[in-house]
Amino acid sequence: MLKSLLLFGFFSLSAVIASSQLPSSYSYGDGPRHQLDVYLPEKAQNAPVIVMLHGGAWQSGDKGGRRIWYPKVSHWGPRGYIFVSVNTRLLPEGDVVDQTRDLGRALAFVQDNLADWGGDPARLILMGHSSGAHVAALLSTREDLQLEAGVRPWAGSLLLDAAALDVDFMMSGTPANFMKKAFGDDLGFWAEASPKFHLGGGDPDMLAVCSSFEWGTCPDAERFAATGALEGVDIEVLPIPKSHGEVNNHLGWDA
Repeated sequence: MLKSLLLFGFFSLSAVIASSQLPSSYSYGDGPRHQLDVYLPEKAQNAPVIVMLHGGAWQSGDKGGRRIWYPKVSHWGPRGYIFVSVNTRLLPEGDVVDQTRDLGRALAFVQDNLADWGGDPARLILMGHSSGAHVAALLSTREDLQLEAGVRPWAGSLLLDAAALDVDFMMSGTPANFMKKAFGDDLGFWAEASPKFHLGGGDPDMLAVCSSFEWGTCPDAERFAATGALEGVDIEVLPIPKSHGEVNNHLGWDA
């Protein structure tokens, strides 16, 4: 379903972005990082919507990074999609659950304003890369945080080479320093911040795109999908022979 909605296909990255697709920036909260950029296609009407959160190990990255928005806007903009790029708080200002709360608030803001932008709330996809994919997955599985933010159901979530879908598993071995910084040593927080721990009926469909030769994210995605199947959540895993960065940076390139 998600692949059909997202219309994966061939389109040149050199596509010209019309002036109408330059972003409009909005504040969805009171903090300096509570910002999002909206790229509108020409004459949007009942347009499908992609809401994107960048990666950066939960401690860096920005909505305006060219590799975050340009390939997607080049690909989906001419197909009539609205593309939204989101900032949240970062470590140490906000931990990974705080970041998930922020993404929830941003998503609720988008849903509240879609009618004015010409968007179709029934065709909204939540997308994230790396740590941003973890935050998107956590929001997708934490109904309490959805309710807290006032988020309404959305069509599905696209996870681009997600980090830490199973936090307990990731932290039980020899985690990287950035993982230690993000999750610490509190087992209770590991559970709170682990998307796999919160999978359950009612979660949106998910498509987990993973690098087939780097990071070990495909086995993590497969375990996540297997648990989802037990809990009645439709999670499809799509291995891609690209690096962790390329899974995001090349999205929208030919082939």
